[in-house]
Amino acid sequence: MAKDKESNPALGWRVLKGTLVALVTAVLGCGALFGIDSLRENVRVAPGYQMRAESLRLTSGPKWMTPAIRAELDMTLLDPTFPARFSLLDEDVCRRIAAAYQRCLWVDRVERIVKHDPRVDPGRPPLEVQLRFRRPLAFVQGREGFALVDDQGIRLPGLYGEARLADVRFIVVTGVLTNPPGPGQPWPDPSLAAALKVADAVEPRREAFALATVDVSNFAGRRDPRDTEIALFTVSGTRIKWGKAPSSQADMLREKSAAAKVAYLDYVYKTLHGQVDGVLAYIDIPNEAIRRRTAGLATRVRS
Repeated sequence: MAKDKESNPALGWRVLKGTLVALVTAVLGCGALFGIDSLRENVRVAPGYQMRAESLRLTSGPKWMTPAIRAELDMTLLDPTFPARFSLLDEDVCRRIAAAYQRCLWVDRVERIVKHDPRVDPGRPPLEVQLRFRRPLAFVQGREGFALVDDQGIRLPGLYGEARLADVRFIVVTGVLTNPPGPGQPWPDPSLAAALKVADAVEPRREAFALATVDVSNFAGRRDPRDTEIALFTVSGTRIKWGKAPSSQADMLREKSAAAKVAYLDYVYKTLHGQVDGVLAYIDIPNEAIRRRTAGLATRVRS
């Protein structure tokens, strides 16, 4: 039976035909893949898909961003090995761009990177990078200058001679005893953490209240346990007794919340028609009292 099967011409042709069909299919498949790869390569090097690394520069940013800070976001500085020219179709281009920007200490995170096909949407930039920057909150005054921290207590780059970036001024924290950490590192000081909570609470009204500094030199009563732990000072020197630092212990002692303290300050400023900065000697928030510089006695101002 095996011999008859092998000598059957029809069966032999069917086997040969199947082999030829499989071979031709394989050849055509390889040709198609080669054609697709060639097409992809042609598109990859097309002018509309080619970009220069120097084009990945920030053109705008937050109001506090100086030209020097903007220069730190240059891709060629963040990743010296990044190619001078690249294509939108390069597989790892988004990963490399995200990794480079994430290394910048001013960047909190890379939110997303979007490619726009220049043939479909020629009006949009071919590569759109969305960054979330750290939020500078306060300068910490030290012996050698002002160190900048964000709202999470992270030290930001630089040591400054004045408490501002570009034309934007920030509140100053005084009385911190520890030295600043390196840029990009958290500043683990309880007094600074308390000062930043207060600074964050008053930030929306900082300019309206003419607030200049948050003083934590008496944090935890280390100078005078009978005096306020945290004090704020206006531009012209009016002292605002904040009370205890925000904490669970302060909550147990029924200390006013940060929001309630800001509301009381707002009430005082409105009651006095804004005549506070330099006019009052102090505002005592816990006791809801004020004292004018020209008067000898404190006055109750209840909210």
